[in-house]
Amino acid sequence: MSERDGSKVARTLRDSILRLDLRPGELLDEAELADRLEVSRTPVREAIIQLIADGLVVREGRKAKVAPLDFDDVPKLYDALLISSRLVHRLAAENRTEKDLKEIERHMRAFDSAVASCDGVLLSEANADFHTAISNATGNRYISNFYEQALVGTIRLARACFSYGQGTEVGEKAQELHAHLATTTGEHAEIFAAIKARDVEAADALAVSHYKLTKARIMKVIFDPDLGLVNLGDISLDRWKVA
Repeated sequence: MSERDGSKVARTLRDSILRLDLRPGELLDEAELADRLEVSRTPVREAIIQLIADGLVVREGRKAKVAPLDFDDVPKLYDALLISSRLVHRLAAENRTEKDLKEIERHMRAFDSAVASCDGVLLSEANADFHTAISNATGNRYISNFYEQALVGTIRLARACFSYGQGTEVGEKAQELHAHLATTTGEHAEIFAAIKARDVEAADALAVSHYKLTKARIMKVIFDPDLGLVNLGDISLDRWKVA
């Protein structure tokens, strides 16, 4: 890794945050990170500045830490996701190129493969890649940035929700998860078809439907006493207010 390339360090740290290898609220020591990544402190400092701009890291005085998951902000986060998702899907249907379609389809197939693997991290990353490919097709970086920041926020929440007891679902809960994933893959295919057909209104409607599916699943897990965040004692949530 080039010592002068802060963007590479930022990508590495971003992936660690989204995977929950770096937990919400965890302090980021520049010297320790530089040693671990075998770079100087300059690209680490640049990466932290970038991650602060992305909303994944916050500063408290002279210290930086992974942004906590604040449940007071969940309604606002999902409002932002809904509004930005509708814009992104409409613009993608209008502006997509053949190259964009190939990328969207490639990531859609990757998600389908991840479903078969039952790997939670792989599923999360494949899902993010699919939606980011749609965002890239808008041709509008301002709207893409708005959408992707909301998307990252929901990904962090989803990873926290599903990190507990991953792979231990049995019986009814396993059936619910499989049904959710089957619906998700079906909606992905419908979204891709609408964007391919340049059907702006259908893409918009599907964005709303997919948002509702995602939100319903997250809310169900949060309030599940067996699987929800109430069991994640080390998740470093600043506040617990869901009502």
